[in-house]
Amino acid sequence: MTTEEIMQVALDLAGFARIPEDSAIYVRGDRIRRVLFGIDVGPAELLLARQLGFDCVVAHHPVNATPDAWKVYLRHVEFMVAAGVPEDAALAAVADRVDAYRVRAHVWNYDHVPSVARLLGIPFLNVHAPLDEVGRRRMIEVVRHVQSEDPHATVGDLARALGRLPEITNAQTAVEVRLGSADSVAGNVVVAHGALTNGGYDVASTCFAHGVDTVVYIHIDYAELQRLRRDGRGNLIVTGHIASDSLGFTPFLQALRARGLEVTTFSGVIAP
Repeated sequence: MTTEEIMQVALDLAGFARIPEDSAIYVRGDRIRRVLFGIDVGPAELLLARQLGFDCVVAHHPVNATPDAWKVYLRHVEFMVAAGVPEDAALAAVADRVDAYRVRAHVWNYDHVPSVARLLGIPFLNVHAPLDEVGRRRMIEVVRHVQSEDPHATVGDLARALGRLPEITNAQTAVEVRLGSADSVAGNVVVAHGALTNGGYDVASTCFAHGVDTVVYIHIDYAELQRLRRDGRGNLIVTGHIASDSLGFTPFLQALRARGLEVTTFSGVIAP
């Protein structure tokens, strides 16, 4: 396979028409048979891959944000609007963090890790939003199933069902209800994953102000959680970063292996 074909597998699984701004092919390659796949990849991991004889390295997280990575954060607007949040409120909820990303983009050394891959001559890419979208859809399927079985399903019911996903079961973290009550009816639920990073206080509080009862994040900063707790509104389920990222990996790895690739996982991947 080629690096382009590997990327296309992920895009097809996610239903994406193009490569999003938080994903990229840094060093292209062809005749790829042995792949090293991990969540975080830096210069040391690229050198390890070369020493171990891999043909290609695939990372999940971006090796550094590009100037346009903020555009992926706008997916939070899509999630909020789909749940009934007015578009102007949703745009206001992401505005500060979008501005922060655009300012910080002038600081990052975006070519550091790719330049190492070029020197080593090893094909290298990262696939972020497409795999997170695959994982988000798996979580949405769980939420819909639970609520179709019982329209009055509680926040705790959802948390327990999400915790039964194999990747989450095998993680060192557990699904937690961080805000609200496990006994509350889950109601209108937003699964906010696959938008570069979590929406923090602004996205969750805007959801709660506009008819969303429960937000599902894969992680949240403690200070932002404390702000939400002071507001005393809504329910927040946190599923765990590495566990939740891994939900998107399993279908991707299965698809690559079905095409004849030998894929070795490392760097936190929880998948077969």
